[in-house]
Amino acid sequence: MKIRSDVISNLIQLFIVIITTVGAIILSIFSLTRGIFEVFPFLYIFAIIFAVYFYSRYGAMYSLGISIVYVALVYFFGSPNSIQIAISTAWFAIFIVIGIIASSYANQLHNEERKIKNLFENTQDGIFCFNIDTLLLHDANPSCARMLNYNREDLIGKELSKIWMSEIERDQFISCIKEGKTPCKNEVLFISKDGKPHICLVSAILITNNMVFCSTIDINKQKISEDEIRHTLDDIERQVRERTVHLQNANEKLKAEIFEYRKFENQFIPRKNNFSRSEENWR
Repeated sequence: MKIRSDVISNLIQLFIVIITTVGAIILSIFSLTRGIFEVFPFLYIFAIIFAVYFYSRYGAMYSLGISIVYVALVYFFGSPNSIQIAISTAWFAIFIVIGIIASSYANQLHNEERKIKNLFENTQDGIFCFNIDTLLLHDANPSCARMLNYNREDLIGKELSKIWMSEIERDQFISCIKEGKTPCKNEVLFISKDGKPHICLVSAILITNNMVFCSTIDINKQKISEDEIRHTLDDIERQVRERTVHLQNANEKLKAEIFEYRKFENQFIPRKNNFSRSEENWR
């Protein structure tokens, strides 16, 4: 569904650029053949603006191309006098400057937009936007959708109450946003698609007159991670204690063996010495 809407949007943008371009050329021919020279150059500005807005990467090339077309039409259909040649040359330069400057700014804006979009799509925190007037979800990133066990497309356009069931919490949070307390932050209870509760820390800012941008962190997962870490540390501590006890037992056993050996040695060596002395006396 989203792919289809993107294709339709691209076709509409291409249609607008083609219509404004063809319209400017046709009206230029109509004006030049009837001796009207004052109005039609402004039509090229509209065409350049639309082209730069929709296709910023090719804005400079488009402005150069349509400027050449404009000059060619003036030379071919216009009256061959020095005033018209000078005016058309000036408009040619104006079109080029407008195209280059507008394309540069548009490219910068699109680069920033791509950075924000990549951050929105790839961040591990859940992010969603909603309309503060209608309380309808405008968008949600994949992390937020996974956290609530929804498909992303299922969340877009839904009422905020589908995931945020506590009306008191919602009203208090929205009041905080409307009062201009930025950022508003609170622990709230979200409900996933399967009915599982999620205690989340939500931070929100009002980015436009009616659009709220929210960042949410699932505290349950953090608690689970902390419990896992604590369990791992306890397990390591248990293993250390068991190993220490084992080493102590081995040490005690070794001490007992050494004691027995020395006891045997003390008993055997004196007898051996006595036997040697008696043998020498007999000789």
